[in-house]
Amino acid sequence: MRSKSRLFEDHKIPTEGNETLFAKLLMPRLPMQPQRVVFFAPLVGAGARQQLMTVRNFSRRGAIVISYEYRGHPRSTGTFDLDCTIVDTHHALIWASDYASELGLPLHGFATCYGVIPLLAQFKKGGCGHLLRSINTISGLYHLNQILRIEDFAPIVSRYLGRELDAPSLLAGIAEEVLDCDGHAFRQALREYLSELMPGIRVGLDYFEELNYERVKTRQTLLQFSRGDYLDGVNVPPWIPCTAYIGLQDELLFARAPADRETYKNYVLSLVPHATVHEFKMDHYGRGPDRDLVIEYVGDAFERADTSPVPPHHVDAIPHYQSVPR
Repeated sequence: MRSKSRLFEDHKIPTEGNETLFAKLLMPRLPMQPQRVVFFAPLVGAGARQQLMTVRNFSRRGAIVISYEYRGHPRSTGTFDLDCTIVDTHHALIWASDYASELGLPLHGFATCYGVIPLLAQFKKGGCGHLLRSINTISGLYHLNQILRIEDFAPIVSRYLGRELDAPSLLAGIAEEVLDCDGHAFRQALREYLSELMPGIRVGLDYFEELNYERVKTRQTLLQFSRGDYLDGVNVPPWIPCTAYIGLQDELLFARAPADRETYKNYVLSLVPHATVHEFKMDHYGRGPDRDLVIEYVGDAFERADTSPVPPHHVDAIPHYQSVPR
């Protein structure tokens, strides 16, 4: 369905269990004709339109950009947890592949921060990442503990609960349902922790940006953040170009020491050995003198990948999942 703005289209993507994901497409402005489709794996808490407005340059270069909202977010159904982001991305990527195929256009993958995890997770056994022509990431998250460090969270929870908890006892209290993760004191601790970690992000006692905690499996999500390893077993084929862009002033990813940048690069390459890593002058949120330059570089990478060699019948070589209707 075409939205009020002629540059946007709204869609619903069915998933299992009658759940639906809200998706928004940013179209090239006429007379520019579509050249490619870019699949934008979203952030937690972000609405689809908010995501798209950060990459308007892609559409100016002929890309149809598809973003969506994980379940539990305002215009999607269901309840949020991290496992669902992997499943939701699987369904959304198949939907986007069908959309691109109908138009005869190549499909590229793009993500920032948390979106990198569900995007790369599609390259695990049984995934559908092979549908992509290329992957580009900016300030990608590769370790969940860069968001929730239990050893840093425990002292804050201890202060609000009025009793001492170390990291193991906090995890045990969450797992064994001894702690009320939806209680007022715990929510206060979570708000303080997230506000300090990500200044400028809207965090309240009952929401994180556009995600309301009433639609979050809080206990399950906290355990997934602290224990999950969604990138174990990722295998990106070498014929899919991959580029990771990181900011020199990224205080979220490199909070502890400048040497963390090298550790970060090494981890990227351990997951995707053929990836190229570039550094730019910006912070985690894209603020800095190189912000527009990075977007231009990503656009250039899409164009180069459009002409890169692809093995014949590469999609038939992997398990094919029946697509859901649009």
